[in-house]
Amino acid sequence: MSRTGIVFCLSLLLLVPGPVLAAEPFPSVAMFEWQRDGAVENGFREGVQRRYPEARFYVYSAAEDPELLQRFLDEAATRDHDLYYVAGTAAARRVLAAEKKKPVVFTMVQAPVEEGLIASWETSENNATGISNRVPILNQLKALRRISSFRTLGVLYNPTNPDSRQQLLELERLQPFLDYEVLRLPVTAAPQVRDLRFSGPLAPEAVYLTHDPLIERLGHSVLERINGANLPSLAADMSLVTRRGALLGLVPDEYRIGRLAALSAVKIFEGSPPTAIPSSALDFFMVALNMHTVREIDVQVPFSLLVIADTIVR
Repeated sequence: MSRTGIVFCLSLLLLVPGPVLAAEPFPSVAMFEWQRDGAVENGFREGVQRRYPEARFYVYSAAEDPELLQRFLDEAATRDHDLYYVAGTAAARRVLAAEKKKPVVFTMVQAPVEEGLIASWETSENNATGISNRVPILNQLKALRRISSFRTLGVLYNPTNPDSRQQLLELERLQPFLDYEVLRLPVTAAPQVRDLRFSGPLAPEAVYLTHDPLIERLGHSVLERINGANLPSLAADMSLVTRRGALLGLVPDEYRIGRLAALSAVKIFEGSPPTAIPSSALDFFMVALNMHTVREIDVQVPFSLLVIADTIVR
């Protein structure tokens, strides 16, 4: 068996219940993915495989479909998985509501305590532990302030996404401390993009794009309008900077999140209960800067910000 492990991609064809897996000498992991497989999942698998080269991973890709996720949970219940992995608040909430006994390791959850997924960062008091993708928004805003002295901040968010809502609430909480005003820009469907106001007397002076799959998909059309209005933008998603044209990003290293989640999984395989494994977030972040956008909207980026950038799109 190679060190690459085995990944089983489960689709609609596998919704027909299969035989219950017999106990094996290697871990069996059910990976419930709300969005597409990415860097965090690669980090998780590679981290587990460092300790258990023959670990098997069964990928249940729900594609943001709650009904499909529930059907996958029903399917997984017929199999002898040792651990459930889940990414994102929306999926984690559903997985933990359905499974009370199997250990669950979550990733990419902005606010696991506030969302009621765990009792505290130190102890979950349930069958879950995990790694948050929370980035201190105060640090993000201070980075943007090095480029723009904005007084009004438009916040593009998806009201149906708990992670996106949490970022909005934190941005509103910080208003009196950094002396700015939040202008809410809710988006739940593509046609709403054309109604967003980025110019004129009621327009914001800068725009924050929260972490959300819909906003990531609409990023090109949204950022065309934002950049066309010469507004500086701050994104909570690396791809919005590198592929869609946002000006600045201060984001977590998703691969590193996956590797840290794998350490929690290994502890569980070795006998530790999830409630004894503290949940955590990264203590360092990646700075991304899009120089095409710098030139397009004609802003000055201080050298002190350039020298700390991990990713520069030239």
